Amino acid sequence: MARATTPTWLSLDRWAQILGINPIHFNQMFSAVVPASNCNDAWTQNAYQNPNFTSREDLAQAIRDAEMKIASEIGYFLLPDWVADERRQTIRPARPELFSRASVNVRGLAKSIETDWGYVISGGQRAQVLIDDAVAVTVSDVDGDGYDERAVATVATAVTSPCEIRAFLPGQAGSFAYEIRPITVTIAAGVATITFNRWQLVVPELQDRLDAEQPDQRIDGDADASYETTIDVYRVWNDPQSQANLLWEHEPSGCSNCNGSGCVECSFSTQTGCLAVRNERLGEVTYRAATWDSVDEQFDVAEFSVGRDPEQLRVWYYAGWQSTDPRVSCPRVQLDPYWEKAIVYLSAALLDRELCSCNNVEKFVEYWREDLSRTGSDVSYQISEADLLNPFGPSRGGVYAWRQVQRDGRRIRK
Repeated sequence: MARATTPTWLSLDRWAQILGINPIHFNQMFSAVVPASNCNDAWTQNAYQNPNFTSREDLAQAIRDAEMKIASEIGYFLLPDWVADERRQTIRPARPELFSRASVNVRGLAKSIETDWGYVISGGQRAQVLIDDAVAVTVSDVDGDGYDERAVATVATAVTSPCEIRAFLPGQAGSFAYEIRPITVTIAAGVATITFNRWQLVVPELQDRLDAEQPDQRIDGDADASYETTIDVYRVWNDPQSQANLLWEHEPSGCSNCNGSGCVECSFSTQTGCLAVRNERLGEVTYRAATWDSVDEQFDVAEFSVGRDPEQLRVWYYAGWQSTDPRVSCPRVQLDPYWEKAIVYLSAALLDRELCSCNNVEKFVEYWREDLSRTGSDVSYQISEADLLNPFGPSRGGVYAWRQVQRDGRRIRK
């Protein structure tokens, strides 16, 4: 599996697929099934294994940089994700000496705040629980080429949404760095069937070997010992029970020892609360004091523990763009194809090392890395100054991503 310690919305294996990189080589292996050519060089996990070429860790950093550059410009995550402990000021009266005694607006409805990120889905936090570990994987050769490329695992579960099922390499405690992506999940009669590619099961320890750049030390893709034979299956979902903390400042009372015990003046009064989405696109949410009922799994109304509107909020929420493309079956797990290419081309432009790949892939990446601001007797570009001065830079990949951002209706801020 192409993995990295940097979290990305676009999986590394999907990045390689879009660029047309052989998945065997991209996952650091060789195989007799893949014919000898000038594309036999295998990628490495870390840069120090082969400093001359881009590693998967380098690639993940470039992908994440590209994702966050785009997200910062459009005002929302390209894929739903969780925001933890965001601090927001509440709206105060125009006259600074006054307090607001009620948490309602001029229409008598709950006051609201605007979150840092748009397309808010719900308040809540990321939750993950093990469904079953060491789930056996069966492999098969579906196309008759001599390589068992299909991997399938089945597990009994009470989960009803296939989009909440996640697969991880075994023994990694469900760490994001070892999540198997992409996968296909179907659920029938309480059994989840998880389908993916066998090259996503490469034993991680083999990819981390220091001599990985030596041709005779590459991972043997035809040997069963090169692959994990089990996976760990988790449920990952948005847990709504922890959404907001309401914070009240204490009035000063001469506290002289802020680090001493019992000095409450140097801390906030707090109370749990809940959020309701008023405008999901703009990230406008209302807040109320509330307590979670674990039996009915809902919030019950509560009175403010302090007799005025809180000065600040700490909020946890789930937000991001959900694709409406019919090719996307799980829009909270799979990226919109509209943004996939923008991420791929921009991240390719951000890479600062050469690729260990085929000549055609290298040329493709060089195409997107080309500096469109360059002038000379051998080049002439017809491109507007606005495109050249975009915040992603004058590379062809940067200009492409910027134009995707600028299309009607894509940006919600700035």
